[in-house]
Amino acid sequence: MHESFRKFIEETIEPWLENKTEDGYTESFDGLRLHYHQAVNPQEKAAVVMVHGFCEFFGKYHETAWRFYEAGYSVFFLELRGHGKSERSKHFDDQRVYVDSFEEYVEDIYAFVNQVVKKNSLTGKLFLFCHSMGGTAGAMFLETYPDVFRCAVLSSPMLKVNYGGIPDPAIDALAVYTRITDLSENFAPGQHEWRGEDQFLSSSAMDRDRYEYQFDQRNRDIDYQTWGGTWAWAAAAKKATDAAVADAAKIAVPVLVCQAGNDGMVDNDGQNEFRNASRMVWLNVYEGCEHELFNADGYSRRKYFMDLLNFWRIFSEMID
Repeated sequence: MHESFRKFIEETIEPWLENKTEDGYTESFDGLRLHYHQAVNPQEKAAVVMVHGFCEFFGKYHETAWRFYEAGYSVFFLELRGHGKSERSKHFDDQRVYVDSFEEYVEDIYAFVNQVVKKNSLTGKLFLFCHSMGGTAGAMFLETYPDVFRCAVLSSPMLKVNYGGIPDPAIDALAVYTRITDLSENFAPGQHEWRGEDQFLSSSAMDRDRYEYQFDQRNRDIDYQTWGGTWAWAAAAKKATDAAVADAAKIAVPVLVCQAGNDGMVDNDGQNEFRNASRMVWLNVYEGCEHELFNADGYSRRKYFMDLLNFWRIFSEMID
């Protein structure tokens, strides 16, 4: 880790986490305990609800949340069921990710917003920020509950899963086979447990310092070692991405989709279809960038945050 980044963490991020953030638990629709973090800005322009991607946790977003806070926003970060310190509906020693349906994630967000965010936001202006898998859940949320958020940013949203060239009909057939043969709790093909291996060169990050920052947190805490998905998760993801794109016309608030031009984690065709299906969606493409735009190279990362904050500024300054 470069000394300049280490200094930034020690002198800026860690004091902010210590002095401005707090965590807690709330309950979802089925009684599952969900872990969250919040930082209420006393000069709040709006409240940003942050929803992470597959196998992620708050620590991966410390810098992103701090940037939002510094720009004048309160931040409310939810760790979805089966991730971070939130409860698992089914427990596995190797921390594999299981979910029956992405509707569960949608209802997790709904419970969090109603029980925590609305009670603690100073303005009542709610914005949504989602990454990757969180973008699937976020899109579904906007389609199901169109009146909760004023606007949304979907960062590299998983609106079509990258199955490595396997055609959709084959994926659908495999999902049916999985239910028939009860393989839902098994790892999906290509998925496995956390092995503590440095995989920066094949990761979706472009910045080594930021990759190491979250990697070190994973190594230290078993709750952050969610890594591989089950067949149940894979089948639920396929169904959810199809539904999110099919129902895009239901979205009633402005949505900015930030697309990584060199994304190897999701299929960008889904984002393009989503954009074409809704008059409320705008698309920004960051050419040459990998999946994690908030961990891109310095130039792209600065442009990404500038675009995002300019988008939000419009809606934070609107008078009720």
